[in-house]
Amino acid sequence: MSTPIQYANPVLAPTGGVNALSGQGMDYHVTLALPSTNGEVTLTLTDNLTGTQTQVGSGNVTGINPTFLSVFNNKVYALAGATAYFTAVDQPVIWNDPTAAGNGFITMRNYYSTPESLAACAPYQGSLLFVSRRTVQVWHVDPDPANYAPVQILPNIGTVAGLTVQPVGDMDVYMLADNGVRSVRVRDASNNAIIADVGTPIDAIVQSLLSSLTDAQKATACGIVDPSANRYWVYVPTPSGAAGSIYTFSYFPGASIAAWGTYAPTYQAAVIAPALNYSGSTVTYTGLTVGQRYAWLPGAHEVSITNGTQVLLKEGAFVATATTATVTGTGATATYTGALSQTTSFVPTKFLTYQGQVWVRAGNALYQYGGASNQLYDNSGVNWTTPYMDGGSPGTRKQFESVDAAFQGSWAISASADYTTGGYKLVYNNNASTFLLQAIGWEACGTHYSFSGVESSSGYALFSAILCHDKQANEK
Repeated sequence: MSTPIQYANPVLAPTGGVNALSGQGMDYHVTLALPSTNGEVTLTLTDNLTGTQTQVGSGNVTGINPTFLSVFNNKVYALAGATAYFTAVDQPVIWNDPTAAGNGFITMRNYYSTPESLAACAPYQGSLLFVSRRTVQVWHVDPDPANYAPVQILPNIGTVAGLTVQPVGDMDVYMLADNGVRSVRVRDASNNAIIADVGTPIDAIVQSLLSSLTDAQKATACGIVDPSANRYWVYVPTPSGAAGSIYTFSYFPGASIAAWGTYAPTYQAAVIAPALNYSGSTVTYTGLTVGQRYAWLPGAHEVSITNGTQVLLKEGAFVATATTATVTGTGATATYTGALSQTTSFVPTKFLTYQGQVWVRAGNALYQYGGASNQLYDNSGVNWTTPYMDGGSPGTRKQFESVDAAFQGSWAISASADYTTGGYKLVYNNNASTFLLQAIGWEACGTHYSFSGVESSSGYALFSAILCHDKQANEK
C-alpha cells in the first residue's frame, strides 16, 4: 500500500488593505442658478430627524464693515451703517445661526428723516442707547430679537465721534456733540431721558475748535471715564494734527462740584545728564528746544538751574528760551544728582481702562496713566484760574487786604482785581497752607477778584480752599 505524499501549504498575511471605516453618508452635489450678480447665496439645511437647521453661505454680517463694537448683556454688538448686529447669547462668534438663541440685527429708523449711520451704543437704565450724528435712540433689548423695541427717541443730539460716547454709571451717558459736550441722563422718577448741557463752561472753547475740524478729524476724538475719580475725559484733536487737549469733567453732586479742567497729553522724557561730576561747580545741558517745556528735579548737590533769564532755585518747570541750561552745584568736585526731563506730547487715538487704570494708545505706543502703581505723579505742572467773582455785591468797591489758602503740594498763588487787563500778581509761593500763618498780604482795590494757582512738584497735589479778606466801601 502506498503512502500519500503530504505538501506544506503556508498561509500568507493579506496585503494591500486599509483601516476600517465608519459608515459614510451620501454626497450631494447642488448646482445653483444665481438670481443676482453679487454671488451671495445663503443655504439653510434642515435635519429631517431632529429639525436642526444649519446655515451656510452668506449671513447677516457677511460683507459688512463694522465701525463700532460693544458688549452688553452677554452679546457682542457691531454697528454698520444704520444697522445694529448682535451675536447669540454667550456665543460671541455666532452671528448667523438660525437655531442659536439671540443672534440677529435691527435697522434703526430715526422717524425724522432718512436713517443715519450709527456712531456708538452704550448701556443706559438697563437698555441700550444708540447714537447717530443727530439722533439718540433708547432701545429695550432682550435675549429674543423679536422683543427688541424702541423706548425713546431724542432728536438734535448725537455725535460723529463714537469713541467719545461713555456711560457714567447706568443713568448718564456723555458724548462730544457738534455744539460741545452733552449728556443724556434721567430727568426724574419717570425715567425719561433728557439732554443736559454739562459742557456749557467750555462750550465757547470747544465749539470754536470743532468749527475748524473736518468731520473726519472730529471722528478721531475719543473719551473715557477715569475709574479712580469717575471723571469724564474727552480728547479733542487739532486741525494741524498736533496734540490737542483732554477736557475733564469733575462732577460730585454731594460736594456741589461741577467743573471742567484740561489735561495735556504728555509724558516726561529724561534729558541725558551732561556729566557725572561738576566742573567748576557747574554743568551745562545743551541742545534744548526753544519753546519746549522742561521739568527740573534737583538732587542733594544742586543749588539752581538757569535757562536764559529764568532761574529755578527748587523743583519746578520752565519753557526754554535758550538752547542751554546751566546747573550750579554745591562744589567743584560734587557728584551731579539732579534730573532734567522734557515734556513730550502724544496724540491719543483710543482710551481704555484695565484693572482700574486708564491706558491710552497713541500710534503704536501705549501709555499708562499713573504708572504701574497708579500713584505716580510727574512735575508737568498743574494750574487753575477762578472766574472773576463779586462776593455777592458786584456794584460795591472792595479794598483787598490778604488771602488764605489750604492745599497740599507746593503752590504759587496769584491774585487779580482788574478783569479788563487780567493782570495777576504773585501773592504767595510756598508748600504750607496759610491759615496757621500770619496774614498773606494783598493790596488792591476793585469790585471783582480772581485767583490762580500753579503747582509743579513731582508729588501729590491738592488745592482745597482760598479765602479773600477785604473791606467793602459804598456802592459806586
